[in-house]
Amino acid sequence: MHIIKESDLNWEDAGYKGVQRAILRKSSSDGRTNLIKLKAGSKAPEHIHKAGEDVYIISGKVIVNGISMSTGDYLYTDKGETHDLLAVDDSLIYVSSELPIEFV
Repeated sequence: MHIIKESDLNWEDAGYKGVQRAILRKSSSDGRTNLIKLKAGSKAPEHIHKAGEDVYIISGKVIVNGISMSTGDYLYTDKGETHDLLAVDDSLIYVSSELPIEFV
């Protein structure tokens, strides 16, 4: 069993302006389960998935490949698919994939 209390989350810079992540779990194949905080206007560049990815919008509003998503929305990206992401509002999202992504 693997438990992380909210008070123990380790928020770190995700490498993009206005984006932070807290890694919840790393897989044996270098994938990650993260919570991602995005400031309004921040972007995650286009990337390709080496494995499927689950995304759940906990709060806020984002645009993924031109599609608006907000609190409570879910996205599954298949292996080989690409997408980018733009935060319209300050947002918190859950992201999980068994393999790392690769930037296009």
